[in-house]
Amino acid sequence: MKHRPEQEKAPLFDALLAHRQRSCANFHVPGHKQGSAFDEKSKSWFSPLLELDLTEVGELDDLHDATGVIQEAEQLAAELFRADRTFFLVGGTTAGNLASVLALCRPGETLIVGRNCHQSVFHACMLAGALPVYLSAGVDDGGQERPLDPEVLEQVLRLHPDAKGVVLTSPTYWGLVQPVAELAKMCHRYGVPLVVDEAHGAHLGFAPGLPPSAMDSGVDVSIQSTHKMLSSMTMSSMMHLKGSRIDADEVAHWLKVIESSSPSYPLMASLDVTRRMMATKGEAALVELLSRLQDFRGNIKALRHLSERRPPGLRDPLKLSLTAGQGVTGYQLSEWLASQGVYTEMADHEAVLFVFTMGTTPTDLVRLTEALRRLDKVVPLLPKTKPGHPPSLPQWRKADLSWAQLRRRPKRRVPLQQAVGMIAAEMIVPYPPGVPLVLPGERLTEAGIDYITDVIHAGGRVRGIRHEGEVPTLTAIE
Repeated sequence: MKHRPEQEKAPLFDALLAHRQRSCANFHVPGHKQGSAFDEKSKSWFSPLLELDLTEVGELDDLHDATGVIQEAEQLAAELFRADRTFFLVGGTTAGNLASVLALCRPGETLIVGRNCHQSVFHACMLAGALPVYLSAGVDDGGQERPLDPEVLEQVLRLHPDAKGVVLTSPTYWGLVQPVAELAKMCHRYGVPLVVDEAHGAHLGFAPGLPPSAMDSGVDVSIQSTHKMLSSMTMSSMMHLKGSRIDADEVAHWLKVIESSSPSYPLMASLDVTRRMMATKGEAALVELLSRLQDFRGNIKALRHLSERRPPGLRDPLKLSLTAGQGVTGYQLSEWLASQGVYTEMADHEAVLFVFTMGTTPTDLVRLTEALRRLDKVVPLLPKTKPGHPPSLPQWRKADLSWAQLRRRPKRRVPLQQAVGMIAAEMIVPYPPGVPLVLPGERLTEAGIDYITDVIHAGGRVRGIRHEGEVPTLTAIE
């Protein structure tokens, strides 16, 4: 993949270095004064970054009114990621999700939202006062989420012609890539924009063997956690826009509202240099990684008790989901691996998830292979638990109460087991991956409560559930 020579520049990072050389006296924030005042015991770890931890001085530009090096860096990113406009984010993909929903919706307006969206999308609906219609693809016989059906989306769009947009997630945490091109065409046929939370897909479209990116698939907005699958620093993300179905100036306005007025220059510079790395070395590095992962998967096929759980439909090869079956949970697998110094991304009641990136070395894969071989011998000795499965959900539904109604109704804490038939006042979120199982305004079912109980008993964490002594409770409305 060839790029213009300009892609070899890193204008924001270079400006930081130039300012560091030029500055002889610092009478502005931040208070550590480029590391002059800092805890001595930790200073050696922080020192290189502290010298670049600056503010809007000299030629360093302003994230929220970019006209110089930040604007140039964002334009280079837009070119590389095939967007019309790119915004650097210092509040993670959460900031982009919030800004996109607030730019699309006014209070009382309808928004079509995938149920498997990150909780930040539902927080955005709350802030915007949107009336969400929830989409669910359901699960296959193995309990894994299916790809969304464009025909179901069309049915919902036809029933809700006033919808201001559609917000979906692709890839999912587990690596399922939605049929984004078909979904985008369906949205545009009905004149609504498609926003894709692509937090786990910043690498897509950069090498043969990878699924196409959301931008390449025709979406209007994609928000990528550049820090997750590429190499920028944690909390740094990019928001890409294409076309005129969403107002870029409105997005910029809401980003000013949501994000700090003192954005981190190290975070923004890490986005700049990550873009440069992807332009100059990204494809070659990803091709090499994909080759190594193919060999790795071949090496672990001989395992007797561990096997790869493959999501239905198109998948991201940089995610690996392993399951042992036989009543052994992913929590158990993850805990055993952690005891060996091998830390995984997440686990659920069935599987454990591994994330590979360009930072994954051949030595890492050798060590993982050896650890999995040891784990494979231990699996028969692990305690068995009753398998739990998420309850089935309708393909689409509205909440029983709107966000505005929820704010006006009295709420109380109730024991989990006594909440059947009540309406949830908060999101119930097994975390990670931070995808709500029950949404505010939805009625709690016996199947849902049984699953929450199974997750807790299996060692999982569930946000929205508090433990008062030994009794799990939640906030509900009669």
